[in-house]
Amino acid sequence: MKYLRLTLLCAALAGCTSTAELEPLPGSLTYGETASTRKTQAAPGTKIPNRFIHEGRIVYETYEVQPDHTYKLIRRTFVDSLGD
Repeated sequence: MKYLRLTLLCAALAGCTSTAELEPLPGSLTYGETASTRKTQAAPGTKIPNRFIHEGRIVYETYEVQPDHTYKLIRRTFVDSLGD
């Protein structure tokens, strides 16, 4: 019974992951650009951090350099600025 509950819990948590593509916000490195216009010399797989303010909140983003040397937005978090 214990293993059945654990299996069901793991299955439920596995369904919580999202594969939806993050859309760039004003201030994002790729906002208003096509993927081919911003290239980098960094090695594929390199993580690039970005930080900016959007609608009064601090936004932290992480990009990953793709094999064609373009950026892919992989993570975004929001923090209320000035502790509001």
